[in-house]
Amino acid sequence: MVLVVEDEADFREAAVAFLRGEGFAVDQASGGAEAIDMIRRHPYDVVLTDLRLPEYDGVEVLREAMQLYPDIIVIIMTGYGTIETAVDAIKMGAFDFVSKPFELVKLPLLIRAALEQRRLKSENVYLRQQLKEKYRFSNIVGHSDAMDEVYRLIELVSNNTSTVLVMGETGTGKELIARAVHYNGPRRDNRLISINCGAIPENLLEDELFGHVKGAFTGAIQTRIGRFEQAHKGTIFLDEIGNMSPSLQVKLLRVVQEREFERVGGSTPVKVDVRVIAATNADLAERVKAGAFREDLYYRLNVIQIQLPPLRERQEDIPLLALHFVRKFCKDLSEPTKTISQLVLRQLMAYPWPGNVRELENTIERAVILSGTRTQILVSDLSKEIQKVEPPRSLLGFEIPEEGVHFQSLVSNIERELILQSLKRTGGNKVRAAELLHLKRTTLVEKMKRFEISREEGDLDEDAATE
Repeated sequence: MVLVVEDEADFREAAVAFLRGEGFAVDQASGGAEAIDMIRRHPYDVVLTDLRLPEYDGVEVLREAMQLYPDIIVIIMTGYGTIETAVDAIKMGAFDFVSKPFELVKLPLLIRAALEQRRLKSENVYLRQQLKEKYRFSNIVGHSDAMDEVYRLIELVSNNTSTVLVMGETGTGKELIARAVHYNGPRRDNRLISINCGAIPENLLEDELFGHVKGAFTGAIQTRIGRFEQAHKGTIFLDEIGNMSPSLQVKLLRVVQEREFERVGGSTPVKVDVRVIAATNADLAERVKAGAFREDLYYRLNVIQIQLPPLRERQEDIPLLALHFVRKFCKDLSEPTKTISQLVLRQLMAYPWPGNVRELENTIERAVILSGTRTQILVSDLSKEIQKVEPPRSLLGFEIPEEGVHFQSLVSNIERELILQSLKRTGGNKVRAAELLHLKRTTLVEKMKRFEISREEGDLDEDAATE
């Protein structure tokens, strides 16, 4: 909805008629007081107002509109001699101004451009909010002591701009930690630029980081902005920093210390304001001793260190992570929510996970797909490497967590596992399995039905299972 505010009747009516012909819904006002009254009663999308008006001028109309509706679009029409005032109106929040006289065909183009810019702005705000929500540190999964220490450090470092070094094996989630630090910190509304220093050859990495000037080398037909400049006022995440060559380490040291660098082929220092978060799966202290990494750069990067534990050292987090990934992939693949059998959880917790959380994520995605129409993920949905791992025999080797347990659910899970183990030991012979559990065969069969124990899950022989 557009409001045209103009005291010259002929021009106002011509503008209204033209805009209506272009498909816009249009109201009109002949003066500032009338316009302000109409704006108070109706939330217009666009106000097209002359600068010089009776009673209240266009600046007053702008001020009132912006106070009531911060996202409203105000376009100023101005004649000769009032352009300076129109520029001041832009500083107050007006979208743009047009100088009279002008062709009416410009109006719909200008209005559509303003509406599109507002849409993009709104979309960007929404996306930033989604990113903040997605990368809140509370969304990082795990309740082990090691992860509690990670949460504590993220919370401490997020509210400042100190350099952070994230250390951990491949697949532990170093970039997720970097995102959590950025989106919970003071630079959250600016960009987070990521680059994997180990995936780009040395001659290209310098150009990626610092950019180049026109004519710096064959093919450099224009100046190129590097990642550090792209991250100005925001954060740069340098992944696998331990793989950087010694010559580039020297240049990186200058940026970290002085917050300035020179583009490739250039001689003019470029100043940047960035927060640096670096990550590595290497032991940088050992690389320093071996002469492969600069000691001064190591100390500059290692202001605050966050050490991510490998998954094998936080075994108690595996069920939480597995459930998190099941929900994620069921949603992504438009599948109904699936459950994970207790036997599957035992196999997952027994596996050493050399690929860490990333390997577990890929495993669960595969299991969700292979489970097909089943509502429960079974051991057969796991890879052969995971299936052949022998889970621990103890069923009761756990401590009650602080949040407590669901008694009936836990007892049912233990009961189900006992039945599965007895069937596996007896090759699926129900009579002998019932004897092992000191149960009647009919009771065992009833429990198998109640727990939906299949031959496949119990690793049973079809003939033995009928005994």
